[in-house]
Amino acid sequence: MFIKLGIIVGIVILGGMIFSNEIDSFFPTTSATVFDSLKNDMNIFGTKASDSVEQRIDSSIDKIVDKTSELISNEISNVGDKVSNEITDVKESSQKLIKEEVSNFNPIESIQNIFTGSSNLGSSSNISIQNTVSIIPGTLSLSTKQ
Repeated sequence: MFIKLGIIVGIVILGGMIFSNEIDSFFPTTSATVFDSLKNDMNIFGTKASDSVEQRIDSSIDKIVDKTSELISNEISNVGDKVSNEITDVKESSQKLIKEEVSNFNPIESIQNIFTGSSNLGSSSNISIQNTVSIIPGTLSLSTKQ
């Protein structure tokens, strides 16, 4: 069936090519408008197809950009929250440690300990006094006389 249909279409196209001048003389406006109409339809179809593809690509790119920027924003927020929490923890522990050290610090006792040389410091204090003796390097030489 397709073979018969193909043969018929081929004969019509071949006849149209052979007798195109006669067709133009019988139907001068119809043949020109049919070809122009087909040409315009193909141009419109091509324009619509390219616009549709362009719109789909644009919407896909917009979705990808939006998702990517949202993910990056969320990750940055999470890291910022973690850093903020750790800074708050360090601040609180530092304040607590400084408060304890200041409350346990006795300036009069510390000054007395420096001058008396005793190290009777509280158990929570981290202050230590070291006695240092400086050693000056030198050479020793011996000589003998006869």
